[in-house]
Amino acid sequence: MVDRDQQSSPYQAIAEDLQSQIKSGDLSPDSPLPSAQELAQRWDCELSAARRALIALRNVGAIYFLAGQGAFVAKNPPLVRTHWDRFQRPHAKPAYRQESDRAGMELHMEHSTERAEAPAGVAERLGIDEGDPVTETSYAISMGGSPVSFSVAWEPLAITGGTEIESPHEGPYGGQGIVPRFDAIGYAVDVEEEVLQVRMPEPHEEAQLDIPAGVPVIQIWQTFWAGDTPVEVAKIIYRADRYEFQYRTTIA
Repeated sequence: MVDRDQQSSPYQAIAEDLQSQIKSGDLSPDSPLPSAQELAQRWDCELSAARRALIALRNVGAIYFLAGQGAFVAKNPPLVRTHWDRFQRPHAKPAYRQESDRAGMELHMEHSTERAEAPAGVAERLGIDEGDPVTETSYAISMGGSPVSFSVAWEPLAITGGTEIESPHEGPYGGQGIVPRFDAIGYAVDVEEEVLQVRMPEPHEEAQLDIPAGVPVIQIWQTFWAGDTPVEVAKIIYRADRYEFQYRTTIA
């Protein structure tokens, strides 16, 4: 039997011990973990507590399950999405490229842009009428060989139409990110707003992100403002087990 902190519940103690071994390198990527039954015996606890510990580690991306084989240490640590410096000037690269660079992971990004009519929820966020013309850009992003997020971004053509940034990935500012793009046409983006929701994935999201059973997604509705004018709205879906979100707010 392994001693545990009397202040910790059995599942917390098991999860913390395994996570410590993973971080120290005692448990290397792809190495197998003890079964829930073995952990319960080792920690002298209920089988449900051992199972809960493994599920908690799976949900933060530290381990993964293979059907009929058990639990294994994950290859890639969670990606870090920092809030305070994502869009600060100078802003030389898109935020998703900053994340892949920080993690040292190979980035693969697919995108497509088309003209569309603004859906009701998007129009409300952009302060335009439903059906007004917008560009609609879809993204699918993989890092380290695995899908991590997909998103759709809408920009009002009343602002970008006929300018050199009308298409987000074409022209002299193509692919540079929202801040330098809108700076180029006189709209200084100065506010980013996010509405975050954690939920279970829909079937098409499970398939698109190759999400293991039981892992939630993080959905963000993101709006960028230049003064009083909203210039872009995006809906982003992240695999919750692949991302760590970090926020820092200056309080005046």
